[in-house]
Amino acid sequence: MNNHDDNQKNTILNDAEKNLLMDHNYDGIEEFDYPLPSWWLWTFIAGGFFAVFYIYLYNFAGAPSLAQEYQKELAKVEAKREEQRKLTGNFDAAAYKVWNERPESVQQAALVYEENCLSCHEEKGKGDIGPNLTDSHWLNLKRVTAGDIYGFILVGNEDNGMPAWADELSKEELFAAVKYVLSVHNTNAPDGKEPQGVEIK
Repeated sequence: MNNHDDNQKNTILNDAEKNLLMDHNYDGIEEFDYPLPSWWLWTFIAGGFFAVFYIYLYNFAGAPSLAQEYQKELAKVEAKREEQRKLTGNFDAAAYKVWNERPESVQQAALVYEENCLSCHEEKGKGDIGPNLTDSHWLNLKRVTAGDIYGFILVGNEDNGMPAWADELSKEELFAAVKYVLSVHNTNAPDGKEPQGVEIK
C-alpha cells in the first residue's frame, strides 16, 4: 500500500467534502474544488457591468475626460484667486489705519507672523533663510512704508525666495504681516543675521 492509499484510509471526509474532492492528486496531495464565495462572484459580475458602463460613458457618451475635469476645477480655483486678488490688490491706507488701531491687531500680527513668516525670518524677525527684518537694510524696497511693505508681501520675489502671498492671506492678514514687520524694524536684534541689501534710513 502506498502513501496515497494510507492518506485516504486515514482521512475522514463528510458527504459534502467527498463531492468536492477532485479526482487527481500530486505526490499524494489532493485538493477540494470549493466554489467561489457568492459575494466575490457578484462583485466580479458588478465590476464587469461597471467596466462596460465606464467605457461607454467616457468613450461614446461624451463624458469629460480627466484632463477636462482638471481644467474645469482649475478654472474654479483661478476664479477664487481672482476674487482674492481684487480684495487684497490695492493697499487701503484708511482701512489699515482703522485695523491698526484695534486692540487685537498686535496679537493677530504676532499670530500671522508665526504661522507664515517665522520659518524663514526666525523669531522676532532676526533672519534665517530670509533676511533680517530688524535692521535698516532692505533687499527689495526703496522706501519703508506700510504701503510698500504690503505691496511687496503681496507679490513677493521668487528670485530671492520670497513667495507671493496674494492668494494665501486675507487683507487683514496682510495688514497683520505689515504691522509685525514695522514693529521689529530698526530694533536691531543683537543675534540677527548680517545686513543684506541697501540701507534705507
